[in-house]
This record gives sequence, C-alpha cells and structure tokens, in this order.
Amino acid sequence: MKTVGVATRMRNAMLSDDLAMQTVVCDKCGQRYAIPRDPADLTTELIKKQASWVEDHLVWDHIQERKHPGSIKLPKL
Repeated sequence: MKTVGVATRMRNAMLSDDLAMQTVVCDKCGQRYAIPRDPADLTTELIKKQASWVEDHLVWDHIQERKHPGSIKLPKL
C-alpha cells in the first residue's frame, strides 16, 4: 500500500488552529488526529477522503477492541 502521509494522534498541548492540518475526532472516545496537508499536493476531495478513511479506521479500532495507534499511515486514495 502506498502512503501519502501520516495522521498523528494529538495531545492536549498540540491542539491549535493550524491551517496546515485537518483534524479528525473519534466519535467514541474523543481522540484527535491531525492529518498534515500540503496545499500544493492535496485537493479538497482528497482531504475529505483521507479524513473519512481515518474516521473509519478509528471506528474499526473500537470494533476490534484495540487502542488507537499513535499514528496512522494514510493510503493513496
């Protein structure tokens, strides 16, 4: 699987309104993940797909009863 970046779990100290990232929040536990984005490389459609993919990954973690990882490799969608 080719990757185009990594979504990283955010700690409280990392919370910011940085325009260089998309934030995804787990609906079950509230964990936040930052998806870095490079405006030159990413389209709005790709950013939405990546955010949706990370949300699905977080749901699957809860279904499998496992902890969320510190980072999630993003596939090339």
